[in-house]
Amino acid sequence: MKSKKSYFKNSVFSSSWMIYLSATLIIGLLLRLTYVNDMEYKEDEEYNFIQTQLIGITQPWPWYGMPSGVYLANPGMSIWVFAILAKLFGITQPTSLAHAVQLFSVFGMSLILPFVWKFIQEKKEKITWLWAFLLAMVNPFLVLYQRKLWPEPFLPFFSMLTLMGWWKKNHWQGALTWGLIGALIGQVHMSGFFFALALVLWTLFFDSDQNKTHWKFWWMGSFLGTLPLIPWFKFLFQNPIDQPLSRGWEEMIQLKYWTFWLTDPTGLHLGNPLGLLRGNSNWDQISDFIRYPLIQGHPSFLVGLAHLTTLLSVLFILQSAVIQLWANRKQTASLLIGKSSKTAFVQSSAFWGCGILLTLTGINIRRYYLTVTFPLEFIFLIRMANPEKKLGKILLTLLFFSELFISANFVSYIHINGGSIQGDYGKAYYLSK
Repeated sequence: MKSKKSYFKNSVFSSSWMIYLSATLIIGLLLRLTYVNDMEYKEDEEYNFIQTQLIGITQPWPWYGMPSGVYLANPGMSIWVFAILAKLFGITQPTSLAHAVQLFSVFGMSLILPFVWKFIQEKKEKITWLWAFLLAMVNPFLVLYQRKLWPEPFLPFFSMLTLMGWWKKNHWQGALTWGLIGALIGQVHMSGFFFALALVLWTLFFDSDQNKTHWKFWWMGSFLGTLPLIPWFKFLFQNPIDQPLSRGWEEMIQLKYWTFWLTDPTGLHLGNPLGLLRGNSNWDQISDFIRYPLIQGHPSFLVGLAHLTTLLSVLFILQSAVIQLWANRKQTASLLIGKSSKTAFVQSSAFWGCGILLTLTGINIRRYYLTVTFPLEFIFLIRMANPEKKLGKILLTLLFFSELFISANFVSYIHINGGSIQGDYGKAYYLSK
């Protein structure tokens, strides 16, 4: 029998990995918690906070939330997640609620660690998931979204529980969890309905082991999770919207889902929040940000260099992946489905299944919709890089430090400029009070 010391030395949870994970966790917390007064505070954020102060005092528990990006009212759980945090911790200020949301988002992402410890068997897969944790903690888009009073910061918690349940679907507890959380995740944000449905369909059509799934308990969990939707459906029936939800082929042919999927884990780029009103081109949108940090008032363009490093690293990773795909072209169908492992399977479910379902709706897909796929966008990039090889590890390390530098400068940029008036970010909270 191996000693505990020998086990840790030979496992991915070695002392070196523990240092990396602990340091990155602290960095991730700092990126989210620092300068809370600089947070965005526009209509959505204000609405979500105000509801937490009214629910149970002057207003009853809500069964629906504010209108979504496609004008359809969100289910009530999109508000409940804020209200529960506020009630649990006696929160009365927007900044306190922001801190609670930020901490919860980090907690949700950190579920990767016990997941790797208890659910993943192969060392190669363990390393892939741990790299996903490292990159996610410093990712500019996640830092942006998880500093907001939006439902999206809650999604990693629900997506990880969904994956945990699916992983153990051959046991009744896993199947019940998969069904229950899969029904709830879409009520936090409606993108979750597509993520959950894709995983179910992918399992039914492509999982050779699905006959061992405890479908009876999955149905039970799904039924229980769907109950809160009944009042929401009633509200939608009584209050039909007068605008079309879909934009049709115009949206479908843009393939936004996969564009976001490829660029999200790299953090390329924060043009919309930082400079949408500066112009429509990518250069116009980030032309001010890439000058940072300023050294004695002079631009260093180090943020621009970090973007270039990220881009070159990703191109090398893509080149390597294309070469590998060509070498294994006889196994293309198996690779697309994700037959090689459970990790590959759930990744393909999100990449193809969720992507196709969302795209076929013809709705205007927003970048933040893909938060629900956490951490599978990162898994996709890391598996292409192959961190077990020296070059893959070097490229992922470059990505880590480039994204960390961009994220840190994003937080600093917002602090120095009191927000981003020329971008979607707008004024910082302390200036909008």
